[in-house]
Amino acid sequence: MKSIIRLKSKKMLLIINIESAEKEALSEIMAAHSGEVKEVLSDQGGEKLGYLLGFNGFEASGEKAEVTQRAAVFSGVDGKELNEILAAMRERGIKIPLKAVCTAHNQSWTLKALCEELEQEHRYMNGGRQGEQA
Repeated sequence: MKSIIRLKSKKMLLIINIESAEKEALSEIMAAHSGEVKEVLSDQGGEKLGYLLGFNGFEASGEKAEVTQRAAVFSGVDGKELNEILAAMRERGIKIPLKAVCTAHNQSWTLKALCEELEQEHRYMNGGRQGEQA
């Protein structure tokens, strides 16, 4: 019988266009879960998620693309832990409308493409309203 070895990825939260106070709070929340926060510059939208998260097999593209949305991308957290992190964010009043988990499917997407997809989903889920939801 063959065994499958799964490498657990580092717990990380990519943040885009997040203010300093929220960044500090997010760092505390992630540290409580043995994770870290990595801030992504708004002009790094042309880079793939896998590269931004430091995954093997991904290299910098150097493509510049502006991301104007506030967004957060989680990596290496399971469902229970994700719910705990999101609850801690709500308790601290941190509202980031666009949130995602990096998956095998989207790790090769650019950050800009992911944010555009999330924005469309967010608009659909909120009946076309642009209002910010937690």
